[in-house]
Amino acid sequence: MNSPTDNTYRYGVNDRPSPPDAAALGLQHALLALLFLVYPLAAAQQIGLSATETKEFLTGCVLSIGLSTGLHAFRPRIGSGSLAVEIPTPIFLPAAVLAGGLGGLSMLAGMSFVSGIVELVFARTLRGLKGLFPAEVCGVAMLMLGFSIVKPGMTNAVGIGADSSGMHTGPLVVSLATLATIAAISIFTSGRIKMLALGGGLLVGVSLSLLMKLTGTNYWQGVWDAPWLGVPMVHLGLPTINVALIPACVVMALVLSVDNIGMLVGIQQQQDPRWTKLNLDQTSGGIQVSGIGDLLAGIFGGMPTGISSAHISLAHATGTISRYISLITGALLVAAAFAPKVITALALVPRPVVGAIMVYAAAYMLVSGMKLIMSRLMSERRVFVVGISVTLGLTPALVPGIFSEAPELLKPILESPLAVGSFCAIILTQLFRWGAAQRNSVQVELAADDSEMLQELRFNKAIRGKFVDLGSAAGASRQVIDRATDVTSELVAFMKHAGCIQSAVTVDAAFEDSRLLVALAYVGTAPPLEKSNAASAAHNDGSADIFRRLRDQVDRLTVRTKNARQELSLVFEP
Repeated sequence: MNSPTDNTYRYGVNDRPSPPDAAALGLQHALLALLFLVYPLAAAQQIGLSATETKEFLTGCVLSIGLSTGLHAFRPRIGSGSLAVEIPTPIFLPAAVLAGGLGGLSMLAGMSFVSGIVELVFARTLRGLKGLFPAEVCGVAMLMLGFSIVKPGMTNAVGIGADSSGMHTGPLVVSLATLATIAAISIFTSGRIKMLALGGGLLVGVSLSLLMKLTGTNYWQGVWDAPWLGVPMVHLGLPTINVALIPACVVMALVLSVDNIGMLVGIQQQQDPRWTKLNLDQTSGGIQVSGIGDLLAGIFGGMPTGISSAHISLAHATGTISRYISLITGALLVAAAFAPKVITALALVPRPVVGAIMVYAAAYMLVSGMKLIMSRLMSERRVFVVGISVTLGLTPALVPGIFSEAPELLKPILESPLAVGSFCAIILTQLFRWGAAQRNSVQVELAADDSEMLQELRFNKAIRGKFVDLGSAAGASRQVIDRATDVTSELVAFMKHAGCIQSAVTVDAAFEDSRLLVALAYVGTAPPLEKSNAASAAHNDGSADIFRRLRDQVDRLTVRTKNARQELSLVFEP
């Protein structure tokens, strides 16, 4: 059976790429994942780890992201069954610096353990929490994630560092060239060439940096001194858990889980362009993999892991979303842990190149978040939910230092656009559900002397407003509302014309999760849904065939006769 993405992607989620393509794609994803060693490298520098401890820390991160990335290739209940790549998550960077400063690698490992346990519990209880994550909440999370990586992406891209506050021409040229190369290959090429989008951008960016002498002599010296092969040196000591840090770790793990939900929504949208609701099994499996990655980071002395947005945009750019690439990428990452020279070279990739990739990922996540938010009918309640959440989420970025007086343990949360925006969206969604319409009813009388087309138009007009009001309150898909309105109107008009309906029609509509349930009640005869139906005997003019055509446009239709009253139940799935 073909997937909905067959016409969009060269390799769909369950397709097995050819060995050359698999190697090229897996290598690009592995290289991109290794670029994000800049996060643990930055943490190590701020904590003040020694050179040996830094190497152990980076190697532990590589092993944890490699093993957890490979698990994504497996279907739930083990993994997410998708192309998803784990990276050392920047969400935990402030907390990692705080924990490492207090107790070194042992306390970093303890932080990762606590995060992993929280994520695993969250993954197992997600089904009971699904009401907290309607489409607009997931959209806000994706939007805030995009905003949250704009600043680090742009500062890296234009060369702003701790010792400078202005833009530098050299880094800007490199980042623009890298970004332009990735965009040009992904937009203007196809087939195997398109799959090399990141590789081309990385090659152009690094080459240009070397030509412009932006890397300095330390780059070559560091790469030269590192051995080609070596047994991975990791920190295997017992984790240290600081009780005072547990609340912050728990909250940041929940933020990371919400972030992963946003990532998995983006992945699900790639797999199904008609995506309308969260795939709970896949989402639970994906969060579970990140939890396992955190536990592995605790064992090897690394940072907590999270699903990478950059790899989602890379999958889009290369036209491949095969889950088997996760397995290949994971294997290459584990192999990289045995090649210190490779880790050193990629950890020292020029900042403008990393910045360009982050800007590309930010753009993709911003557009995906906006698209997801606007895929739902927007009532005044939802306008407030999205507007207030986005406004409050952007406040830490737009008003630096606004939370400077907050307790140190809360600062990493309050200063995160993702944390503030997502939690506001969750809270406001639940708050504004109070008093919202849960169901809508209307009774429609159809004139017997009107034409069938006129009856359909009048019925459509009578129920559309009710369905839209209900859909706005429930955050329904526009497509579901339009299809339900049109099909129900055509069905009722045809039954009236065929003589089945002999009274006013009572329409009762309600949403259950994302499904629209429509109940029709009237006095008359049942529609001839099957040839064997007794009612079809009175209609030998092809009515049964027409009713069956209409029935096929409904996901589920049942008929019940109660005395002379007929009750039709129609279910419209998104």
